[in-house]
Amino acid sequence: MSSFTITYPTKSVDVRELPELLRPAIEKHRGEAEDLGRTPEALVQALREAGAFRLSTPRELGGFEAAPATVLDFFTRVARIDGPTAWLLWNFNLGFSAAWLPDEAVSAVWAAGPDPLAANSGQPGLLTAVEGGYRLTGSWKIVSGSHTAEWFMLAGLRPTPTEGETGWGGPELRFCVVPRDAVKVLDTWDVAGMRASDSNSVVAEDVLVPSEMTMSLFDAPRLDRPSYRLPMVHLVYPGCAAVLIGMAQAAIDEVIALAPGKTGVDGLLLAAKDTVQVAVGRALSQVAAARGLLLETARVMDQASEEGRPTIDQERAALRGAIAHVTETSRAVLVAMYEAGSSDPLYRSSRLGLIFRDGMAAAQAANLSTAQWSIPGRIALGQPVGWPFV
Repeated sequence: MSSFTITYPTKSVDVRELPELLRPAIEKHRGEAEDLGRTPEALVQALREAGAFRLSTPRELGGFEAAPATVLDFFTRVARIDGPTAWLLWNFNLGFSAAWLPDEAVSAVWAAGPDPLAANSGQPGLLTAVEGGYRLTGSWKIVSGSHTAEWFMLAGLRPTPTEGETGWGGPELRFCVVPRDAVKVLDTWDVAGMRASDSNSVVAEDVLVPSEMTMSLFDAPRLDRPSYRLPMVHLVYPGCAAVLIGMAQAAIDEVIALAPGKTGVDGLLLAAKDTVQVAVGRALSQVAAARGLLLETARVMDQASEEGRPTIDQERAALRGAIAHVTETSRAVLVAMYEAGSSDPLYRSSRLGLIFRDGMAAAQAANLSTAQWSIPGRIALGQPVGWPFV
């Protein structure tokens, strides 16, 4: 990989085995995470030691260099154990960025080991070009894992770039890699759902960012291998959908565990009720279909990367449609399981109630907007896409 001098050993475990290996630690600490409003240090360390933050990291840096569909499958499985933990892993699995960043940035970020913890935000701050780099100023809301992060990858927008610089005809958008001590974290995450995601605000005030510590969504990767041949945005975007559909499955799991031992107001066990049986049966099919569509559209794109061909608009648009389908399906399943649980999810002690609150909060993420359905629709109808990227 270019002139890298850092070499770390790769974990020998299979990525597909990791969720179950991590289950004991996640289940042990997920209640504490809810109370703290962030991932406890003991759980962060367990995730780190297992290599759970290096799913998409290049092999030279100790990573699994897993295919994007494999990474999505991992997120669905962890989210079935705990949604906020999976959300943190999605946000911090930015190792693929080493395939785009200059060597100087890679050397700096990975200097301390193969698992640098980097939070990110796509909300743009203001980027001003100066000699040798940029000045970054802004406030980024809902930056997940903000208190755990050692680095931040923050979007910055330069409103008036030189003509032809940006790759899509608009202002220049770059991601700036800045160390934790260059920004302030504000405790603004006072919420009912996804409390443990630690999604606070981050503020940067005229931070100098050397040009080699930045990258563009529209740059070509320096590393030409299958895991990095997709547009960078598609290595980030779908992860939250994988987490959400895993949370919907977790809600079903809770009802299945609850129903045989809980009675309704009529004295009948919930498991014996036709309405609950239908709700669970329908939800199982809905989640399996939405999860399958998400992973299959990702696998189609992985296959294109393996073949060394660029993905086409229709393939990328299909993935965006699958994300929107996950959002709509998960909301419906979460509501159905809340109803099926009778009075149980009303209580703060209820695992089902917590999954419902977390899932409905996660579904509000901008990446999960069902407005994305317009993308495959516009392409099918021969209309301009209307988005800066497909």
